[in-house]
Amino acid sequence: MDAKEFGAKLKEIRKEKNITLIDLKARTGYSDSYLSQIENGYKGLPKPSLLRTLAVGLDISPIYLMNLAGYSASYVDFENGHIKREGIDRGRDEKLLNKTRNIEVNLPSTEEMKLENGEQTIKELSDDELRRRLFDLHDLLNMKIDLYYKNEFLTNEERKKIRSMLELILE
Repeated sequence: MDAKEFGAKLKEIRKEKNITLIDLKARTGYSDSYLSQIENGYKGLPKPSLLRTLAVGLDISPIYLMNLAGYSASYVDFENGHIKREGIDRGRDEKLLNKTRNIEVNLPSTEEMKLENGEQTIKELSDDELRRRLFDLHDLLNMKIDLYYKNEFLTNEERKKIRSMLELILE
């Protein structure tokens, strides 16, 4: 992806999140004119440290922006603003294929519910219910979290289309 394509995608993400350049300026510390130059492809592809700052300002994954900008490293050193590449051998590749690990995922642990008398209440969800929701497509598509398909961020409009297609197929 070149700087113009990256900038256009960055602008699309910003607008999708209803963030103005002035808002992003306040969130990142970079001037709105500089941010505009990035969005219009006049500054080249940003360095990893700037991508991290932009990701935080846009409330999206820094790794997503790294991939979008064409960085494909096995390790990114955001603090020092550069990329470290690790050599991988076949033995290690086989171990990686069979490796599992735990990752931390934050999900809403409560849910608003209407009682029979019409009052609203908040119910705490059990661990089993949280696990189910993590892998329930309907719940995932309705959560206020960043979702991706083939490394591309899903917009609200794309989520609606996916929900409609699933309803046609499965309901």
